[in-house]
Amino acid sequence: MTVVREAPPAPMSSAPRDPWESHILRRLFLYFALATLFVRLTTLPEVIAYLTNTNTYLLYFVAPPAILGTILMGGIRRTFRASPTYLWMAFFLWMVVAVPFSTWKGGSTQSVMDYGRVNLVFLILAGGLAITWKDIRLTFYTIAAAAVVTLLESNLLMDEANGRIELKASGTIGNSNDLAAHLLLLLPFLLFLVLGRGRPMLLRIAGLGLIGYGLWVILGTASRGALIALFLVLLCILFRASVMQRVAILVIAIVLGAGVMVVLPGQTLARLGSLFGEEHKEADESAESRWYLFKTSVLYTIQHPIFGVGPDQFADYEGQSSLAEGKHGNWHATHNAFTQVSSECGIPALLFFVGALVSACRLVIRTYNRAKREGYPEIANACFCYLLAMVGYLGSLVFLAEAYSFKLLVMVGLSVALSFAANRQMKPVEDKYSRKGPVAGRTQFARPATI
Repeated sequence: MTVVREAPPAPMSSAPRDPWESHILRRLFLYFALATLFVRLTTLPEVIAYLTNTNTYLLYFVAPPAILGTILMGGIRRTFRASPTYLWMAFFLWMVVAVPFSTWKGGSTQSVMDYGRVNLVFLILAGGLAITWKDIRLTFYTIAAAAVVTLLESNLLMDEANGRIELKASGTIGNSNDLAAHLLLLLPFLLFLVLGRGRPMLLRIAGLGLIGYGLWVILGTASRGALIALFLVLLCILFRASVMQRVAILVIAIVLGAGVMVVLPGQTLARLGSLFGEEHKEADESAESRWYLFKTSVLYTIQHPIFGVGPDQFADYEGQSSLAEGKHGNWHATHNAFTQVSSECGIPALLFFVGALVSACRLVIRTYNRAKREGYPEIANACFCYLLAMVGYLGSLVFLAEAYSFKLLVMVGLSVALSFAANRQMKPVEDKYSRKGPVAGRTQFARPATI
């Protein structure tokens, strides 16, 4: 009797092959989508308009093909593969439902239409066209490139007002706080270029240098919210690091902190120091104004718990209400993305909003844990960098009214694409034993071939 070992099964994919995966047009449309993302994240149209006084309409060249391609190549179906997308769409639909109950229906109607037309498309652009891990890697590289361009813009267009770095090209990131939050979102994707085996040493050095410069810009904005967000990012890194890595990170943080004390202007340090009790007139006045807006937004949430005062109407409603009471009014946004949603769109909208963000993070955390467990370092690094970006940006949103920003839509859509592409890249558990020869600790079965 001759016994022949049964041939091992062929490797299996973790997910069925997408029918559009190898379509040449999908790759073309993906490039258009990445170009659209790059243009928005770098704010290039705003910078060019500032420098040349010319509107280049860059988005009109790249966004329409990207949107069309996403629809034709099944991108909408892919984006709706996981709960973060459904929760965000529920948030948007609740914004629509809240419009008829707005204190200014015309203003809310225009704001919601603009959100759906300009920003909502980034949900499917980020989540619909990236299928393979190569696509995800390319997406991360695109965001990293946007970080580099943003740092160049920060250097070329840097201005200083009251010890705070801001950009001369006024726009979506011209304000100090907005610039700091923007860099907190982008820099972790630049870190992805540095991490991992096989990266050229020159690339690592350049990447670390750019990250260091970006941290200097963030601290130079004297944004106390950004400083708190940076601390949260540091805690996240320490939580995932080994003991030796924690010691090294803490030493580096202390050295950088000492260097910052020397390099940053005195006005900047004084403003940041107000977070720890030091007196600073402008910072104290800002904190008082923000505290008033926060309390008012909570009050409006209690008074209008279901539909709020209307999407994008907090500033107008607060100002009008203050005038009716004989007061001057603040006429500013809430400076808190979460109470911005609850006061303008109601508590149900806040639940959908927070639920989508938490669901996106949980999706990536599960992928990260599997990649770490099964030995896929690049996937684990990508997930970790994504989570750092979310921690930093969401931490800054506690002090900023950017609930309707397209960046959150990008991150929610990217969580879906990242998770599914990574799980397709990683072999299922059975594949670990799909090899010739005996495996220690695993029973080998054979069947008689000939007798």
